[in-house]
Amino acid sequence: MISLYSPGNSPVHRMPVGGKLVSFALVALGLSFAPATWWTIGVCLVIAPVAYALAGLGMRLLFKDLRGLLLILVFLAVTQAIFLEPIDAVRNTVRVLAIILLAQVVTRTTPVQGMIETCERVLGPFRRFGVNPERIGLAMALTLTSVNQLGAIVKEVKDAQKARGVRIAPWAWVMPVLVLTLQHADQVGDALEARGLGGSDED
Repeated sequence: MISLYSPGNSPVHRMPVGGKLVSFALVALGLSFAPATWWTIGVCLVIAPVAYALAGLGMRLLFKDLRGLLLILVFLAVTQAIFLEPIDAVRNTVRVLAIILLAQVVTRTTPVQGMIETCERVLGPFRRFGVNPERIGLAMALTLTSVNQLGAIVKEVKDAQKARGVRIAPWAWVMPVLVLTLQHADQVGDALEARGLGGSDED
């Protein structure tokens, strides 16, 4: 699991982990269900730069993250444009972009272990009802860091092609990225099994 945590003393760094995760969830839900108006799109375009600034991450890092997400966003926009009007595809893609960048802010200002421990602490009382806090906490951490991992895989493929002097169309990256992503998923599954968290609970 990739951890992009960057130590700091910004207001976002100092925010309690639980409050940070709840705030992210509420904002993500708000952006997801807000009417598809230009006001909503404007908020989506502004909220990530504001969050990066409050976290002391800077605009340079924001643009670096945007470059890493470019292929993913293009793929998302194109696939949506097949079924939706182009303007609707753009609006949905901007929403997803805002949520992904906010997740980046969370992972850059919160240690992965802190996320897991917070979930375990909050959900601990629900063990009696069959809830597995460790599994849920790990699933949340994996979800928030999965985009970082996918971006790293895309960069790995691009760097490998550049090193070989190969220049191919962007869509030709899909297959090697898919293969490496599936390999990573297998590795994560093996790691979860080793920790006793990958399989179904048995009586």
